Amino acid sequence: MKSSASPSAISIDALRFGYGAKPVLDISKLTIARGSHTLISGDSGCGKSTLMNLIGGVLTGFDGKIEVVGTSLAGLRASARDRFRAAHLGVIFQQFNLIPYLNVTENIELAPRLARKVVDRARIAAMMQHLQIAELASAPAANLSHGQQQRVAAARALAAGADIVLADEPTSALDDRNARLFLDLLFKEAELNRTTIVVVSHDLRYKKRFDQFIDLAQINRALKPVAKNKKGRGQ
Repeated sequence: MKSSASPSAISIDALRFGYGAKPVLDISKLTIARGSHTLISGDSGCGKSTLMNLIGGVLTGFDGKIEVVGTSLAGLRASARDRFRAAHLGVIFQQFNLIPYLNVTENIELAPRLARKVVDRARIAAMMQHLQIAELASAPAANLSHGQQQRVAAARALAAGADIVLADEPTSALDDRNARLFLDLLFKEAELNRTTIVVVSHDLRYKKRFDQFIDLAQINRALKPVAKNKKGRGQ
């Protein structure tokens, strides 16, 4: 179901999700405005990556509502979710998910190709230059270091001009200099395309650069201990 008039990039209501009998997320409401830059943080195990995978349509089986750029994810079949993700989302996973036998350029160009958009090679070359991976253009992804793979994954997420970029711990493998380069590019591209940026990270070095900061532990009721009834009180 679509609602193109929605002012929100992401709207979550009464979201509940768990693995088996273990509750992981219980969020009453979460709204992220279109074109905004949001940092979601919290300690390990608080559900950050799970939330990112739900928003990205990678995980299903949740209760409640997750609406992304006016589309309700609950009503999408697997093939429709894949098409929606390719058309509207740029995702930087912790595992990067690069194709090892493709070179750097081919991995980055994969995003607009899957989204059935024009491959803007000049723009891609500029991003690679900014992220200092231009000299690796012909190198197979399998030969890259961890930090180099992360920068390639960032360029790929931006290459298709996505409505939303979801980044899971995008600066975890980067030193201060390369982390700043990554964020500079991320925000520059976001400004040009009015892209909504959602970063999930425990790295708070650059918290002030974001419009909105969310401590997931404060809104995730699944983390709060259930109060036990005390028998015999008042007797």
